Amino acid sequence: MYDVLNAYLENGLKIILHKIPEVKTVSCGLWVKQGSSYESDEFNGLSHLAEHLLMNAEDVVNEQYKYLIAEITDNGVMYNAATTKEYTCFHFTGLANTLETCICALAHIAMKNRNFEDENFENEKKVVLQEATGFYSSFQQIKERTSQALWGNMGTGKIIMGNMNNIREATPDQIKGLVRRAYVPENTSIVIIGNIEYMHVLELIEREFSCWEDVKKETEEEAVDSTPGIYINKGSGVSTVLSIGFRSPGYDDQRRLPTEMMVRILGGGGFQSRIVKEIRTKRGLAYTVGGFASFYRKRGTLGFTVVCDKQKSIEAAKAMSQVLAETRINGFLEEEIIREKKVMETNMLLSVDNMTEHLRYIGKCGAMDINFYIENEIRAIKKISKADVDRAARQLLVENNMGFAAIGADDAEKLVDAVEI
Repeated sequence: MYDVLNAYLENGLKIILHKIPEVKTVSCGLWVKQGSSYESDEFNGLSHLAEHLLMNAEDVVNEQYKYLIAEITDNGVMYNAATTKEYTCFHFTGLANTLETCICALAHIAMKNRNFEDENFENEKKVVLQEATGFYSSFQQIKERTSQALWGNMGTGKIIMGNMNNIREATPDQIKGLVRRAYVPENTSIVIIGNIEYMHVLELIEREFSCWEDVKKETEEEAVDSTPGIYINKGSGVSTVLSIGFRSPGYDDQRRLPTEMMVRILGGGGFQSRIVKEIRTKRGLAYTVGGFASFYRKRGTLGFTVVCDKQKSIEAAKAMSQVLAETRINGFLEEEIIREKKVMETNMLLSVDNMTEHLRYIGKCGAMDINFYIENEIRAIKKISKADVDRAARQLLVENNMGFAAIGADDAEKLVDAVEI
């Protein structure tokens, strides 16, 4: 049985505890519903900068937090943070006897790390700008550009890395304001997994977090463009990365798993995927071919990508479009469904075995106000039918639901004309 306890403190802080017997490590993390989806153009990128500043002990004027991070590091705890479109998370994984120290460190991130050393504040901006420079000068931005084409430069389409000018000109007061508005108990979840005793851990959390002032989080409805569009960047070099993307349902939609299976069959990394067979194996047009599906609270993005020589980009776009069009019309094979069910179940079980990955999965679901249970997920995977996946293809792989992104495109007009499904 997948043993999970959900609880709330009186101030609104959500608590998710998952007991995993016999393991010797523990993972804990904090999820705050603050990411690029909630940023205006003026503040795009500041959620990511705030994540860096709040996590790094060298940046904050907080001697107790510096001591806690030093103790955590000395005891071999692995820690990290991440910003996404819908949340920012901070997490620690270490031996079971480090849990109390890690919970205390999370409390400092949530409530106390509000003042920053001036010199370190500027240095951290430089670090984030270097990260952004690497992102915007590489093909790894294609997934974000696909979302931008599909949903517009707002909400789900807003780039996580953000506007570099905003980061460059950011002030401590701006970061303090963002943290003051978003880092409040009712906007936050704390997740802990491992061989834990529920009552003991609840007492630790209440001791550290019950003093957190209960402040109302004001939220606005996320806006999106009415129709998908196109993103083209001519770039430089000899290669082009293409992405044909489609709007998809949100995480809690019953079509999520059939949609994920559809993406895997069409563009999974293995040689069995349809687009890989057509573009790489049959035609030799590219080495890197793939697919992705990103599901958020209310909506999602799926896409199929290829990195190829510029001279072969139009042929690759036509080939990918042809595979998608034929799939929408003819559907999938029963053996493809059976194979991918096994792959998806295996991947799900492997993620449970990885403490940090499993923590992040539970935390992501918690941030979307969804309770995750491995038994339910595997049961839902096993129940996926050929009809479900065929229906997802018919509903989603249509032109009025399609967006297109390309980086390194010389003849954008011809490339766009080649994408027909």
